[in-house]
Amino acid sequence: MSWHLVFGGISLAIAVLGMCMQGLAAVGTLANSWMMSMAGMETTPPPDALKYAGGAQAGVLLLLGGVLAAGSAMLLLRRPLGAKLVLVWAVSRLLMVVVGVVVAVALIKPQTEWAVVLSSEIRDHMRKQNVPEEKLPPLVDTEQAQRDAIRNLAIFSLAFAVWPFTMAIVLTRARVRADVESWKSPSVP
Repeated sequence: MSWHLVFGGISLAIAVLGMCMQGLAAVGTLANSWMMSMAGMETTPPPDALKYAGGAQAGVLLLLGGVLAAGSAMLLLRRPLGAKLVLVWAVSRLLMVVVGVVVAVALIKPQTEWAVVLSSEIRDHMRKQNVPEEKLPPLVDTEQAQRDAIRNLAIFSLAFAVWPFTMAIVLTRARVRADVESWKSPSVP
């Protein structure tokens, strides 16, 4: 059976890409003011709750990405521990999707309020740069920002749950469990 090559390879790619994205998200969240000042803009920093929640989530997901990367590499090498690590990752990642939804819903108000302020500040900066009014980005409306945030939360939550759910199903199938069991080295008498 070559399932371990297909699922191990895809999982390894997802782990590496996910760790890169979470690293960028952590930097973007924690260094927002610095990045905006590098772009020549002085803007209102994100609320502390958003920074702490985003940084904590990125940190946990970076660790889980490491678990997935190690487990995936071991799957490729047909090591039984790899299957256990990937299953631990799958369950943990699904739990993080739930936690992420709860945190995002709790922080939707400060997030959308900050988005409105930020869009106004960016428009003001662009006006100072003599950008014509018709080329300015649209002003963000609080209600629209909340609708967009809820829609995006639903889409991304479902997207982030697909692979962990798939791996949990694959790794708990009887045929796969029997295959993983066969990878164990025979006992020396």
